[in-house]
Amino acid sequence: MKRIKLLFTSTMLLVALQVAATEYFVSVNGSNQNPGTSELPFRTIQRAADVMLPGDVCMVRAGTYREWVKPPRGGVSETQRITYKAAPGEEVILKGSEQVTNWTKQDGNVWFAEIPDSFFGSFNPFKTNISGNYIRYGRDYHLGDVYVNGVSFKERINKLDMEASPGAFYIEDGENATKIYANFRGYDPKKDLVEINVRECLFFPEIKGLQYITVSGFKLMHAAANWAYFRAFQHGLIGTYWGKYWIIENNVISDARCSAIVCGNDASGENEGFDVESVGHHVVRNNVIRNCGQAAIHGFKGWARSLIEGNLIEDINTKNEFGGFETGGMKIHNAVDLTIRNNVIRRVCIGDVGQYAGIWIDWSAQGTRITGNVVYDCTAPALFLQNGHGGTVLVDNNVFSGEIRTSMSNCMYVHNLFENCKWNYQFEKFSPVYYQPHTGIVAGEIPIAYQNDINCNNIYTQLGTDKIPDYPGFRFNQNVFYQEAAAYPFGDKKSIIKNDFVANVVFRSLPNGVEVLFSVDKSPHKVKSPLIDYEFAGVNEITRQGLDDWKGNRFAVSTDLVGNPRSLKYPVAGPLEDLRKGRNSIKLMIKPVK
Repeated sequence: MKRIKLLFTSTMLLVALQVAATEYFVSVNGSNQNPGTSELPFRTIQRAADVMLPGDVCMVRAGTYREWVKPPRGGVSETQRITYKAAPGEEVILKGSEQVTNWTKQDGNVWFAEIPDSFFGSFNPFKTNISGNYIRYGRDYHLGDVYVNGVSFKERINKLDMEASPGAFYIEDGENATKIYANFRGYDPKKDLVEINVRECLFFPEIKGLQYITVSGFKLMHAAANWAYFRAFQHGLIGTYWGKYWIIENNVISDARCSAIVCGNDASGENEGFDVESVGHHVVRNNVIRNCGQAAIHGFKGWARSLIEGNLIEDINTKNEFGGFETGGMKIHNAVDLTIRNNVIRRVCIGDVGQYAGIWIDWSAQGTRITGNVVYDCTAPALFLQNGHGGTVLVDNNVFSGEIRTSMSNCMYVHNLFENCKWNYQFEKFSPVYYQPHTGIVAGEIPIAYQNDINCNNIYTQLGTDKIPDYPGFRFNQNVFYQEAAAYPFGDKKSIIKNDFVANVVFRSLPNGVEVLFSVDKSPHKVKSPLIDYEFAGVNEITRQGLDDWKGNRFAVSTDLVGNPRSLKYPVAGPLEDLRKGRNSIKLMIKPVK
């Protein structure tokens, strides 16, 4: 009888939540004294957040909002989310900056503005240095940034350098104020829009573990959060703070001083276990993320079982003011059952000291799949798999241009196009943990041993696999090598080498994506590549995992980069199944979710 009563009560609560679901409206012309209706909207997004309950929607109308939204609660299910979204067809901008107009001309192109500490409140980014573990240079720089008509200036540590450098600023720290000098050559600060960042975050809760929150359709910019690194709590422009089931989609995210999207780490050691049932399961899709000093997406454990899909990531670390490790388009530690799919990543820049990558997966990755991405035009390595035992880490159907760096064993590289990719097996004397299959429960901790990589069904141009050392259990078979690319000398079987064939890979950057053009002969069809499935891959002898997902479903690489089905007998080598002799095209575009 008690069970029936409990079920009845739970059902009535769900019905009540569904009936009570409300759509609140926010407008720059509204008032927080209003009820938040379409006719009488709120003024701030935070006011809507304070009253929203599971199932409610916050509809934000066109305009610029300068606030840090701190959701006090999340939803309870997929059908009872708390949703924040821009009104359809309207430009909604959320900024972590404030406009500054009290500029005084010093001489020439140099102007200055003196800003009292009270302007910033409890957090003054111009009096806060870049700080955190694994920074190797640039600790003299500050979190403060200056933007002129939306373009970020570059900080100079020496005032004379600023005076000689258009588009630069210099900070002079006073007892109760901050004086900012800027070289405005080409701009007039009395007419142009000049802003400075004042907030650490734009959308980040103070309450840990909120679930079922959607953030959709915004332009989010100008955050001053500090350097993000593993083992420690981290802020970012937007973050989930160790939450679960968030959806971050259809946004344009730019000008994070350090990292744009973070999972808001739970502070723990990299070899400590964690509960994958209580965190992650996020979707980050169809966003444009650009102009970040450290990373577009960063995190540690909290991206477990998540999907990062269809994003355009560009212009990371282009100012090169600070850096070290923890820097890249994506930098994710302890990635358990994470899928990174169909993203375009370009112009990720290497710094003066440290390590950088377009996609960087570090420490105890397990069940991670990197599929259908295009990474190019980076001075940093295109891909870095580091410090793990695989089990299984699958890299399939991608297009990479640039260095491939790895210190991880038991990885699979299949059906990729590697354009001028130097392979760098980087030996590191670490002992990462491995987990019980599809969990965060530690099963053991052993040194890395380079073994059992699978490299087949790929197309290589210019550079091949011939510089890779001979490690136990490597299976390098049925690849195609063009344009002087050479094969792995320790047992690459049944590959086709056409040194005189010019693939001529060309990347055409498009505003919301990329087109990859390349030529092939009949070799990708003739190499007789095997189907990559559970039986072919086998079970990792360390982690006891194969090609199966966290729900226990076995899978195969049965589709290509654009989703077309592959032959189940002899799929075509490379990222496209319908390759034809001659010129081919792959177009990967960011497509907003409707």
